[in-house]
Amino acid sequence: MEKTKQSRLIYEGKIITLLRDEVILESGRETVREVVLHNGSVVVIPYDEKEGSIYFVKQYRYPLKSYLIELPAGKLEDSENPYDAANRELSEEIGFFSNNLKKLKSIASSPGYVNEILHVFIARELVKKENEKDFDENIEIVKVKVEDLKRFLLEQDIIDGKTLASFFLWELVEGENILSF
Repeated sequence: MEKTKQSRLIYEGKIITLLRDEVILESGRETVREVVLHNGSVVVIPYDEKEGSIYFVKQYRYPLKSYLIELPAGKLEDSENPYDAANRELSEEIGFFSNNLKKLKSIASSPGYVNEILHVFIARELVKKENEKDFDENIEIVKVKVEDLKRFLLEQDIIDGKTLASFFLWELVEGENILSF
């Protein structure tokens, strides 16, 4: 196990904090680790069983300078319960609340440099409930039939890792054959 010799705060922002840590490796050698601290996030598969549809969001992602289609997601507020965050994000981004929210699994988004844990949910029994949208988000809702999901994910060039991982988790945890593999 690596041991922290010294930790220095480089940057503290609204979403992330950046540390520069000097560490001692198991071999005794020393090196530097740059670590991004993050509160964690949620991603939700909003599944309308009555219509056999999944809701996605299309939004501009500044770091990639591109519009991406992805599942509703967002960061946890300080000490926020992931279940509460999942329903908050659903209502802010697509205007629904789930009466049947199931956590599929928690995953590390990119453990080589960030401590973010991403909580993956499937939301069923969707009920209309809109919360105020974040002022800096301009979101378009995209609705896709489950039978078209595999084609949609491939043809729309979905590159968002949390979105792709969520559907594989759904198949693994629930035993659903949604991607027809």
